[in-house]
Amino acid sequence: MVFEDGSDHTLAALQLFESQKEQLNCPDLKILALPEFLEAARSVRLTRREKEILVEQATLLIDQFYAHLPFKRARYATDPVQRFRLIHAQLHHYPADLAFHRQMIEAFVRLRDAHTFYGMPAPYQGSFAFLPFRMDCYGEPGRRHFLVTDVLEGFEHSRFGVGAEITLWQGMPLERAIEREADHEAGCNPASRFVRGLRRMTKRNLTFSLPPDEHSVVIQYIPRKGGPEQFCIALPWSVAAACLPDTKRASSRSSVNESMAELKRLSEILWRRKQFVIERKISRHYAMKGDRSQETEVRMPAALETGGDHEGPRQVSRFPHVFEFQYTGGVPRPDSVDPACLRDTAHPDKRFGYVRIKTFELDPAGESADAFVDEFQRILDLMQQEAPHGLILDVRSNPGGAIDAAERILQLMTPCDIEPAKFHFINSQLTQQIAFTLKDAGSRGSLDADQREWHPWVVDLLASVTSADFVTAGQALTAPDAANDREQCYQGPVTLVIDASSYSATDIFAAGFQDHGIGQVIGVDENTGGGGANRWLHEQLRENLAKVAPFVPLKTLPGDAKMGLAIRRASRVGRNAGAFLEDEGVKRDVPYAITRADILHHDQDLLRFACRQLGAQPTRALKIVKAELLDDDGISLIVETQNVYRIDCFVDGLQQCSFAVMDGMNVFWVPTGGLVYFPPSQLRVDSYAKVTSQIGR
Repeated sequence: MVFEDGSDHTLAALQLFESQKEQLNCPDLKILALPEFLEAARSVRLTRREKEILVEQATLLIDQFYAHLPFKRARYATDPVQRFRLIHAQLHHYPADLAFHRQMIEAFVRLRDAHTFYGMPAPYQGSFAFLPFRMDCYGEPGRRHFLVTDVLEGFEHSRFGVGAEITLWQGMPLERAIEREADHEAGCNPASRFVRGLRRMTKRNLTFSLPPDEHSVVIQYIPRKGGPEQFCIALPWSVAAACLPDTKRASSRSSVNESMAELKRLSEILWRRKQFVIERKISRHYAMKGDRSQETEVRMPAALETGGDHEGPRQVSRFPHVFEFQYTGGVPRPDSVDPACLRDTAHPDKRFGYVRIKTFELDPAGESADAFVDEFQRILDLMQQEAPHGLILDVRSNPGGAIDAAERILQLMTPCDIEPAKFHFINSQLTQQIAFTLKDAGSRGSLDADQREWHPWVVDLLASVTSADFVTAGQALTAPDAANDREQCYQGPVTLVIDASSYSATDIFAAGFQDHGIGQVIGVDENTGGGGANRWLHEQLRENLAKVAPFVPLKTLPGDAKMGLAIRRASRVGRNAGAFLEDEGVKRDVPYAITRADILHHDQDLLRFACRQLGAQPTRALKIVKAELLDDDGISLIVETQNVYRIDCFVDGLQQCSFAVMDGMNVFWVPTGGLVYFPPSQLRVDSYAKVTSQIGR
């Protein structure tokens, strides 16, 4: 067997990467070999008192504010509070900082909750360890194949490249190696643990994960061109520091896997560098255009072309780092899904659309959800024109973001009223004391923004003193009015594609999609990641309680260390009302196994499979052709319908009448008698689909 050292190939790629730091807007980017980084890290030391503060704050955070604590204790037979007490008592055993950080990270990892974490201080914070390639897999458990799917630009090798199949890792079968690495990650169900372990094999966020134990890895592989002979290559770990722009923290009503979100941005820089730069330019271009970005005649300047034609809003989102879309007959674009795959051979005349939601944050600053919803609505309006027979909505690897953004877009795909998810505080001694503090302020009606974060739960927190419930009753974070402030704009069938990396606000979105019966959920894994909570950072909680409950002893974390926690536990609504999302996630309706063509050619087989699922469903449509108030008695209404059997008419929110309808044009008279205000200002028409079933005997 041929063995070779890949260090020179890696070095050439790293030098090219570092030379592009100005173009990538990462002026402080520095790339080090792993041993060099670890040596520099040893010079940064925490004092014993700083370590004590970190352990004390972690103990307080988990013991009094962690929403999942009683459930995690039962599910994983672990007691994190006792573990932190032991770390505090045994600090003399961990004189080296990395040994101390190891104990802290492992204590948090045992909770199996990526929302609840310990983030190491500088120089680990903001640094990433990575190998010069990316790996993915296809097939079923026990029969998986692992392929190289990307290599760093400048890594030139005749055999080890995209399409090479990895067979052994450090002499170990891949699935066993991934299983071992998954023990050091916060995955909370088997699918999530595997995905996190797979990702950890080639890149790690050193804020939240320990550096690799080995300085390089030895990989046995079959060359990308195939053949019976296998080869071995040794590849070194490298560390990139300051490779991401400074980010502001997410809002107090967000749900995001921060480590995963940062790793996704790193992947954009490592593997899609050219596209990353183009997307930044597109975002700036539309930002300068302002409101004109909604107009179809806006065209990107020639310098930003990514395909044969100028990119415009019918081909690219105003926020390309958030949305990606395509439709049958659309313009092919590099490094994107092929529109030719958006077809169903059984129904060749049908046209389908594809929309990928990469994140539920417009940007790291956590802007208002309005711009997010506006852009998604614009894309759906386009899909209704170009792809009326079915829509594939893809949220794989979406790390979450703003909860209201995730929940407010559901209404655009269904005529049903949307009920937002419920959230619950833990009933602890300190949360109950906070409720007592807020009781009087609420009765006076003088609540500021910090107090309003707690007030809807005050009554339940006070009642829990005698009820002994673990958590409060659920309250919505997204206002029901906001979740229903727009009309359905896409009327074709919709299917949702998930994986075990769909996490946080994406779990909540997928749950809402399923709970409201919007469409089928296709899963390349058995379930989503199982991140069912509203996440706060320690610093957010400290600032909030400094105003709300100054008696809570939260302190600034030394060394710019970070901690996060799931502060409000999420539960589902509708057909799954009361079920908790944490750990379990959202179960798929339709299973799908990723193929080799999927991972090498932008999901070709998956798209065709989803189109077949959509093509078999009837297309339903409702269009108000005319609505005219003729006199004091009523409204002349003309509607065009397809596969609808009944409509209900609401005038200014009051149901006035129902009609049976037939496919095609229907003319009705809607009475307006009994309205409080006249003339009426709004007519709403709800439709009901035709459903047929065989009667069992």
